[in-house]
Amino acid sequence: MTKQLTFIASGGRTGTQFFGDMLGQVVSDCHSEHEPDMVAGLSRLTLERVRRFGVWHMGPGRLLGQTGVRVLGQAFLEGRMDRAACATSLRATRDAYHAARPETLIIESYYAWWMVADCLEEIWPGAKLAGILRDPRDWIASWLRHAPKRRNGALTERFPPGPLEPTKLGDEAAAELWPDLDQVGRLAWEWGLIADTLDRAATRSSNVRVFRFEDLFGDEHDWLEQFVDFAVTHDAGPSHRVGDLEAITGDVRNASRGKKQSWQSWNDTQIRAVAQFCGAGMAAHGYGQEPEWQARIEAVQHR
Repeated sequence: MTKQLTFIASGGRTGTQFFGDMLGQVVSDCHSEHEPDMVAGLSRLTLERVRRFGVWHMGPGRLLGQTGVRVLGQAFLEGRMDRAACATSLRATRDAYHAARPETLIIESYYAWWMVADCLEEIWPGAKLAGILRDPRDWIASWLRHAPKRRNGALTERFPPGPLEPTKLGDEAAAELWPDLDQVGRLAWEWGLIADTLDRAATRSSNVRVFRFEDLFGDEHDWLEQFVDFAVTHDAGPSHRVGDLEAITGDVRNASRGKKQSWQSWNDTQIRAVAQFCGAGMAAHGYGQEPEWQARIEAVQHR
């Protein structure tokens, strides 16, 4: 049976776990899962995933930087793996999983799929990718609360393949600034890269579409309905019934813990970095239009 595949990608902190958990409950003939090959602690779910993907994929291979979507996607972005090799490796990690599911539609939410948004259709013809972006100011603040060391010395980033950095991507301008950037600046660079990659893929293919986190979890449900319709509608194969979305809206999962922060407390260097790395993506998606933000940018640019 030919599978219909939909991937939900982001930079994290955008509700992808919520969608992975929710869509399988409201869409007929659909299996939806968040990070289906990630370790979930000492649990029955982890054991099931080890059986599904194998010990090497779930354990040693991941620690050695040889298995996993993030590892392969990063190798592709950094030019250490060409498109054909990346496609072959990703198919090898997922085809058996897809084939084993009885459902026709398989939805996987996992942030790292953004890395291969440009070539997803080459890997699985007809596959769809829904990207989710969040206002980078809120996204950065969420990461600051959730993982204060992310992109700035986190222990997990010392394992292969290491953190994603501009030097590895040939971004010379950002690489020159990198040593002096704090976590806000480094996350701003990452957001700009994610937004640009997703937007470029969406321009090239109608099977890639970018949504705003704020719209999906806002009071109006039109955007959520559009998101679900995009995720479940494929050119080939059966159609799917969608249940009551009202019952599950408004439940934003995996919310950050810790002290709330906002961009108003950021210093001039941090504001300047966000404007530099995120400015184009923010303008494209309607972020940063507030007079207060515009005034702050203008002020730091004249100092």
